[in-house]
Amino acid sequence: MPTTSVPITSCYHCGNDCTAHDLCVDDRHFCCDGCKTVYEILSANQLCQYYDLNTRPGQTPKQIARMAFLDLPDVLRQLVEFTNENITIVTFYIPTIHCSSCLWLLEHLYRLNPAIRQSRVDFLKKQVHITFATAELSLRELAELLTSLGYEPLISLSDVVQQQQAPTYRPLLYRLAVAGFCAGNIMLFSFPEYLGLDDPSFRHWFGIINLLLATPVVFYSGSGYFESVWRSLHRDVRRGLINIDFPILLGILVAYCRGTYEVFALNGAGYYDSVAGLIFFLLCGKWFQQRTYDFLSFERDYKAYFPLAVMRLKTDLEGVGAQRSSSDAETPVPVADLQKGDHIRIRHGELIPADGMLYRGRGIVDYSFVTGESEPEHKEPGTLLFAGGRQLGETIDIEIVRETSQSYLTQLWNNDAFRKADGDKFATFADYVGKYFTLTVLSLATLTGLYWYAYRGEVSTAVNAFTAVLIVACPCVLSLSYPVALGHGLRLLGKQKFYLKNADVIEQMAACDTIVLDKTGTLTTATEQATERTGTGPISVAEDFSPALTDFERALVLSVVRQSAHPLSRRLTAYFSSVHPLPTEGFTELSGQGVQALVDDWMVKLGRLNFVGADPSAQKATGVVVHLSIEGHYRGCFHFPAQYRPGIDTMLADLSKTHELHLLSGDNDAAKPQLLRWFRNDRMVFECTPQQKLDVVRRLQAEGHRVLMVGDGLNDAGALKQADVGIAVTGDTIQFTPASDGILDASALRELPRFLRFSRFGMQLIRFSFCVSLLYNFVGLSYALTGHLSPIVAAILMPLSSTTMVLIGTLGMRWWAAKKLSA
Repeated sequence: MPTTSVPITSCYHCGNDCTAHDLCVDDRHFCCDGCKTVYEILSANQLCQYYDLNTRPGQTPKQIARMAFLDLPDVLRQLVEFTNENITIVTFYIPTIHCSSCLWLLEHLYRLNPAIRQSRVDFLKKQVHITFATAELSLRELAELLTSLGYEPLISLSDVVQQQQAPTYRPLLYRLAVAGFCAGNIMLFSFPEYLGLDDPSFRHWFGIINLLLATPVVFYSGSGYFESVWRSLHRDVRRGLINIDFPILLGILVAYCRGTYEVFALNGAGYYDSVAGLIFFLLCGKWFQQRTYDFLSFERDYKAYFPLAVMRLKTDLEGVGAQRSSSDAETPVPVADLQKGDHIRIRHGELIPADGMLYRGRGIVDYSFVTGESEPEHKEPGTLLFAGGRQLGETIDIEIVRETSQSYLTQLWNNDAFRKADGDKFATFADYVGKYFTLTVLSLATLTGLYWYAYRGEVSTAVNAFTAVLIVACPCVLSLSYPVALGHGLRLLGKQKFYLKNADVIEQMAACDTIVLDKTGTLTTATEQATERTGTGPISVAEDFSPALTDFERALVLSVVRQSAHPLSRRLTAYFSSVHPLPTEGFTELSGQGVQALVDDWMVKLGRLNFVGADPSAQKATGVVVHLSIEGHYRGCFHFPAQYRPGIDTMLADLSKTHELHLLSGDNDAAKPQLLRWFRNDRMVFECTPQQKLDVVRRLQAEGHRVLMVGDGLNDAGALKQADVGIAVTGDTIQFTPASDGILDASALRELPRFLRFSRFGMQLIRFSFCVSLLYNFVGLSYALTGHLSPIVAAILMPLSSTTMVLIGTLGMRWWAAKKLSA
C-alpha cells in the first residue's frame, strides 16, 4: 500500500524539524505552540527584526509554572539588587544568550511590556540587567516573560546572579577545536600537492574533501566574524565606521570562494589549507586576548584596592532588635573587609556600602547612585537599606545582611546616568587611529589584487596578495595595546590605593595641564586626634567664647557635629569625645554653609557667620573657623589650626613643575601667606561656595585648559563632575560622589605626582606599541604586496604580533610601577 510522504521543514523560530502540516502562521511553520506564541508576540509588537539578524535564532520555550517560588518575599530579597515602591532592579544569568538576535530582543523588552523601564545585556557574561516598575510587574512575571521567549534565567537560592560568573570559554574552545581538527586534516590531504605528486584525479578528490572540511571551519569556527560584521553593518555604517573584523572576514571569504572555484572549475586543490589555518590561528589569538581581558577584570574586581572606608561599631550585641549605645566605639575599616553581621555607622552624605538592616536612626536615603533618580526615601528602623544609597539625614546605624561587592560598586559607578555631559570630548588614541585603519587596509588590498590580476594576469598571486594584505595588516595590534596597557595600569594603581573609574581616565589624566585643589579635607587632614584644652597634649581646636561653653552647650555641639562627615565636624567630634550626646532631630547640612539640628528642643547651628544668623560685625575671626549659635543667640567660634597632610610640600613642588596649580577654599584667606610657597596669588580663591568652585573650573576650561580637580567630594561635587578628571580624596569615611573619575586614599595623596607620571608613561608606552605595530605592518605589507606571503603565514604572524603587544603593555607597565610607584 503506498504511503504518503510528509514534507519536513524547519521551525521558523527555533530551527527544529517540524512537518509542513504543523502549526502555521503567516506561511511560517512552527514546531510547537510555544514557538508560535513567541512569533505572534514579536509580530504584534513590530519586533520581527529579531529574525532578520540571524536565521532561526530562537530557543524553544519551556514550561514556566515552576516560577511560582519567585513570589516568595525571602527569595525576592535574595535576588534583587534594589527595590522600592517605584522600581526594582535585578540581574538574570541567561545561558541561552548566543547571538546578536538575542542581544537585540533582550534590549527591546520594554516594547513587549511597558512596565520594563530598561534592559541591558552583558553579552560576554550572558547577563541581562533589568529595571522594571514594581507596582506593574512582579519578579515572577518577568521571569515567565523571559522563559516564554526562550530565555529562561538560571536562578538558584545561592544568589548566583549576584556573584561574579566564572568566565566560560567553551563556545570559543569548541570553534577552536573544530578549526584545529579540520586544518590538520586539510594539510594532511594537501601533502601530495606539497610534495609535487601531481596526479590530477587525486588532486581533484582531495580538493573536494578539503572543501567539505573547510566549510564548517569558515561558517562555524569563523561565525564570530560574521556576527561581528553583521552587527557593525546595522550599527556603524551610518556613522561612517567600518568594523575592524571586516577586512579579516573579507579575506576569509575571498580565499574560500576562490578555492571553491578552483576545485570545481579548474580541478585544483584550492586554498583551504590557508583558510583553515588562518581561522585557527586567529582563534588562538582571540582566546589569548579573552584570557588577558578576564585576568584584568578579575584583578580589578577582587584584588585591586577600592579606597572607601566605613566606621564599624565595636559592640558584642547581636540582633537587629538589640539595644545599643549611640556612643559605641567606632573603627574605620575598608568596605572590602565588611562581613555579614557587622554593625556600621553612616553619617550625613555617606554611601551605604552593602545591603543592611536599619536599627537606629531615621534614614533619608538618596538612591540616585543606583537608579539615576534623586527623590529621597524616608526609612524607619527595621527597614532594609540597599547598597549604593546615600544617607541625607542624621547619623544612622545599620547591620550588614549581605557582604559588599566591589564589582557591584564599580558597575554602579560606571552607570550611564553618571557620565559627564561632555564625556565624548576625549577621542581615545585607539579611536583616532583606528578610524582610518580599516579603510586604508581595504584600499591597499584592493589595489594590490587588481595589480596582480589585471596588470600581471596572475590570478593565484592576486588572491594570495589580496588575502595576505588583509590579514597581515592586523588591527588587533592596535586594539590590544590600548586596553592591555591601561588595564594593567588600572590594576597597578588600584594596588597603590588609587582606584579609577575605567581605563580611559588614565589617558585623560595624562592630557591634563591644570590641577585645581581643594584645601579643607584635601590638603589638610581631618583625622588627627583632637584634644580638649586641659593644659596637656596637642591643641588642634581652639575655643573663642565669652563666657566659656558650659557642659550642656558642649553636649549640644557634639550632638550636631557627630551627624556630619565634614572634616571640621569630625575634628569637633574627636575634640568632644568625652562628652555624652543628646537626642537629635531634624538634622540638616547645607553644602558650603553649615549644619543645624534640634537637640533636646534647642536649635543649634554651626558653620559660616551668615549661616548661624549672627551680625557680621559681631566677630571677624581669621583662619579656619566654625561659628556657633544656640536658639538664635551667637555664642562664638572654634578655631582650627591648619594641619597639612604629610608630604604635601613635596607633592605641590613636584606638581608645579609640570602643571598650572590653582587653590579653592571655602575658608578665609588667613592661610594665604603660607600657601604662597606653592600657589601664585592670582590662582588662589578663598571663601568659595560650591557654585563658585564649579564656575572656576568652567572658566579654566573655557580658556583651553584640561582640568584635573582634586577634592573631598563634600562641597566640591559639582566641580569634580565638571572637571575633565575629578579625583575624590577619601580617608576613614565613605564620602563618595559618583561624578568623580577616581578615588584616592588620603594616605596616598602625596604620591599624586607619581600617578600622573605613570599615566603619561602609559600613553607613551601605547604610542611605542603603535610604532612597533607600524613597523610590523610596514615590513609585512611590503612582503605581502609582492604576492609571496602566504595567507597562513600572515595568520601566524598576527597572533605573534598581538602577543608582542600584550608583552610590551604588561611588562612595560609592571617595570615602571616596580621602579617608580613602589619606590
